[in-house]
Parts: sequence; C-alpha cells; structure tokens
Amino acid sequence: FTRQQLAETLLHEGTAGSRVINKFLKILQLLVQEPASSFKTFLPNIIGLCMDQLYPIIIEQPCPDIKCEFYELLHQLLLHNWRYFFRTSLLAKMSTGEDTVENQPQFTAIMQAFGQSFLQPDITIFKQNLEALENLNSKLKLYQKTIFKDLMLLQFLNVLLQALVYRSHDLLQEEITITLYNMAAVDFDSFYSAFLPRFLGGCEGLTDSQKTELGNNFTPDKDLPSFTQSIHRFVGDLRYYRLCNSSLPSGTVNF
Repeated sequence: FTRQQLAETLLHEGTAGSRVINKFLKILQLLVQEPASSFKTFLPNIIGLCMDQLYPIIIEQPCPDIKCEFYELLHQLLLHNWRYFFRTSLLAKMSTGEDTVENQPQFTAIMQAFGQSFLQPDITIFKQNLEALENLNSKLKLYQKTIFKDLMLLQFLNVLLQALVYRSHDLLQEEITITLYNMAAVDFDSFYSAFLPRFLGGCEGLTDSQKTELGNNFTPDKDLPSFTQSIHRFVGDLRYYRLCNSSLPSGTVNF
C-alpha cells in the first residue's frame, strides 16, 4: 500500500475499501505480536507504514472501525516490542538513574497519536486507548519512563483533566480519573506544585482569586479514593465558577 492507494481505497471504495484496510491492519497486528527475530526485521517498515502512510489519512476520515484497529495495532506493537524502544538493562539504569530510549522519533509519534485520540469525540476510541495506556503502564511502567515523564506526562494530564472539565466524555469519568491518578502518582509533588497551577493559569473564564481558591481547595492526597473526591470537587467548583461568571453582565468580572 502506498499513501495514495490507501486514500483511494478509503475514499472511493466505500465499505468494501474499509474492509480491506481492516483486514490489512489485523494482519499487521499478528505480525507485530510474533516473537521470532525474523519478524522483528519488519518492525521499522511497519511503524513507518503506520505513522507516515496510514495515520495521516485515517485521522481525517470518519472511519471508527479502522481507527479502532489502527490504535489496537499501535498498542500491540508497543506491548510486544518494548525492547525496540527501551533496551536499557537494569544495571545500566541503576548506574545512570535514567532509561534511554532508542528510535525516539517513532516512539514519540506513536504516543502523539494516542494523545490526539483523546481530543476526538469518539468515546469508543477514547475508552480503548485509555485502557491501552493503562495496560502498557501496568505491564511495562510506561508512565515512569524518562521520556514520558519529561516530555509527555503534562500533556496527557492536561488533555484528560480538560475532558472532565468540559464533560466531553462524561460516561468515562471513572476511567479518566483512575488514569489521571496513575499518571499523577509518578510524581505527586510535581502534580500539585507544578501541573495544577499551570493548568489553572491556562483556564479561561475564571478570576485570579477563583483560581487561587481552586488550587488551595485541592487537597494533596495520595490515595485513590481521596484523589478521586478532590478531582470531582475541583471540576465541579471550576464549572460552577465559570457558570456564575458567564451569567453576570459584561464587564462585571475582570479576568
């Protein structure tokens, strides 16, 4: 498949074209799960095909079935080929305190694709990808990887908390909150001292005093039940303040 062929298959062949792409993605899913070294040689080409050819096309198309299979392919690719990106031995990590990432541009592109999916309205894909990230973290400590902590964590925290604030995926409140907790747990001190003030600083429709009060009222708990209560209270209060401010005559409140 070339990029042009993929686009033509989707655009001009309708349902039949979608079935072809779906079957193709399922075949790739099987390939990336193969443990044999002979299959590992295909990995760079598969990643290139996914991120350079497939992703730019399907992200623009209303094809939820294909997107589900595509993201499942990315999930399985990471799950079964972790050492393609993270080869650092335990001894090396203990001596340097960090884990190095290989093929970083490819890993970054894959994670950006997951992040982008949380900005889309499709609740099925949102749920599927939340579960994929949580699975990768449970089995491979994704959130604790240096590249994730340093370059991606704040962006994921931001987009998930925004989803709660704007109630864009309200049916997934519990799942989103648990993922937020697991990401925040990587460094609770940074979450409370750096992320929350930064998040509030970027919130529109609130006064400075309201932002300060929201920050002060978010108790720095580190257990899931208390964190969940704090998140729900924070989101509820933020929405209430915005609603009150928006109902006042123009010019009454200074932001």
